[in-house]
Amino acid sequence: MPRGREAAALRPRRSCTRKIAGSYACSRLATTVDSPRVDRGATSPAETWDAFFSDFYLRAYADEERQGEAEAQALAAARLARCAEGGELLDVPCGFGRHSLPLARAGYRVTGVDRSESLLAEARRRSGAARWPKVVRADYRDLPFRDASFDAAMNLFSSLGYLGDEEDMKALAEIRRVLRPGARLVIETMHRDLLVKSFQAQDWRLLGAGRLLLEQRTFDPAAGVAQVTQTLIDGAGQRESRSYSLRVYTATELLAMIAAAGFAKAQCHGDLEGTSFTSATRLVIVARR
Repeated sequence: MPRGREAAALRPRRSCTRKIAGSYACSRLATTVDSPRVDRGATSPAETWDAFFSDFYLRAYADEERQGEAEAQALAAARLARCAEGGELLDVPCGFGRHSLPLARAGYRVTGVDRSESLLAEARRRSGAARWPKVVRADYRDLPFRDASFDAAMNLFSSLGYLGDEEDMKALAEIRRVLRPGARLVIETMHRDLLVKSFQAQDWRLLGAGRLLLEQRTFDPAAGVAQVTQTLIDGAGQRESRSYSLRVYTATELLAMIAAAGFAKAQCHGDLEGTSFTSATRLVIVARR
C-alpha cells in the first residue's frame, strides 16, 4: 500500500474548533460531511486508498513539507534501526520521498516502495539524476525483492491500518522476509490510546494560494476504527472530497501482530529518539528479524 502519511487526519494539531474529550460517547460524535460516509465497521478497500494517495494527496500535503523535520525523522529512524552508513535500507511505503530522499543524501542505499504511481513520480522528480533512492511501484504485501535483501526497513508516518489486521499482518511478514537476519524494522505511528486523548471531530488549515483543507472525523475506540473525510477547497470555492476508514491499533495489538509475523523481538518507544513510550506519546516500535 501507499504511504500513509498518516492517516494525516489523525495527527493531533491545533484546531479552530474545541477539542473533543476522549470518551467513547464523545468520540462517536457525528459531523456533517460533503461526501458519502464510509462503513464504520471496516477499513476501506484498496481502491479508496488509490484514489486518496493520488494527485489529491499531493495537492494537500506535498507543498507543506518541512524538509528539516522530515530529514531529522529519517536519520533518527536509521539510527534506531542500527543501519550502518551506506547500508541497504527499505522505506515502505515511501510516498513522494519524504524520508527516502534525505536518507539517500546521507549515504544510505535506499529503496522506496509505494503503490501510488502519482507519488512515485513526484519522488523521481525530486531526486533528479541522483543514483539513490531507487523507487519501485509495488504493494507492500507483495514486495518484488529476494529474501534477506535489506539491512533495515522503516514504516513511518502512520503507514499501517489501511486494509485492516489480516492484510497488515501480510505486510509485516513480507517486510520481515526481505530483511537480513538480525536486521530491524522501525514503525512510527499513531496509536489508539493517544487518539482517544487527542481526538478532534473537525479542523481545518490553510494551504496557500487561497486553498483550504477541511478534515472531519469520527472514531470508534472499541473497534479501533476511524472514519475521515478530507475536503480540499480551492480559491474559487470548488470542493473535492475523499473519505476513508482505517484501523488504529493499540501498542499491544501491534506487538502481537509483529510477533505473529515472525519477528524475534520488539521494543516500544515514544519517539524516534528512543524516549519512553506512554499513552501520551506517538508509538515507535523497533522489531528485530
